[in-house]
Amino acid sequence: MQLVKLNLARNCLKYIIKAYGIKEIFIPYYSCQTLWIAAREEKCKVKFYHIDNNFMPAIKFPKEAYIVYINYFGLCTENCKNLAEKYKNLIIDNTHSFYSQAIGLSSFNSLRKFFYVQNGAYLYTNKILNENIPSDDLKLTPSQFHNDTEKFIKNELILNKEKDIKYAAPEVITALSKINFEKDKKQRIEIFNKYSKAFDKFNKITLKLTNNDVPYCYPFCPNCKVDIHDLTILRLWKPLPKNFVEHTFLNNTMALPLNDDVYADKIIKTITL
Repeated sequence: MQLVKLNLARNCLKYIIKAYGIKEIFIPYYSCQTLWIAAREEKCKVKFYHIDNNFMPAIKFPKEAYIVYINYFGLCTENCKNLAEKYKNLIIDNTHSFYSQAIGLSSFNSLRKFFYVQNGAYLYTNKILNENIPSDDLKLTPSQFHNDTEKFIKNELILNKEKDIKYAAPEVITALSKINFEKDKKQRIEIFNKYSKAFDKFNKITLKLTNNDVPYCYPFCPNCKVDIHDLTILRLWKPLPKNFVEHTFLNNTMALPLNDDVYADKIIKTITL
């Protein structure tokens, strides 16, 4: 596969749709709305599907179908491999799994979800668009949700207005070249294991960390009342309707961050169960 460095993960999906001429695509209900909005902006019909409590699709797809599957929280690498063996047109959304191997028809990730950069995404694909694509010139101050919520939200609103496919800004690529990836991977796994020890028995989500996973967050969907004081924690996506099976094990899921040891310790000490 070839690597294409774009400005946003949602634009990676647009790129794939254009490159492969996709007219219809399956996307899970449990996903960021920017994903299916991006597909529709490319005049691609979206068909939604449910997932079960193992985070696998709850339906069988037509063999020729184009399918987006999300490597949820960076903990579903084995699911990705199993699905790629069944469906040749599987597209892996690795926005929660920067370090995962590129498999399937195409896959893409998000730089800003893992690293302190303004935006950026890596697309792995075998089809390259023959178009004149400009480089991104958007100037944002990188921010993290828990330490600068206002700036984070402002950035999100600005990025939501970005509709055109662009290459990643040179500044982003330069910043990425200075990151110690091995240190980052080690820290993420260590903090995840801290959370796991503290919260697993209170968590509806039972996904386990495997040797092939480097997670984006510790997904915490409490099975009991939780008191949170003086903490800013990102909630993943909008709650699903009560008649959806996903409602029972996903609604109000919090993304406990893995890139800050001090803040992780504060979360463990502060959350009252």
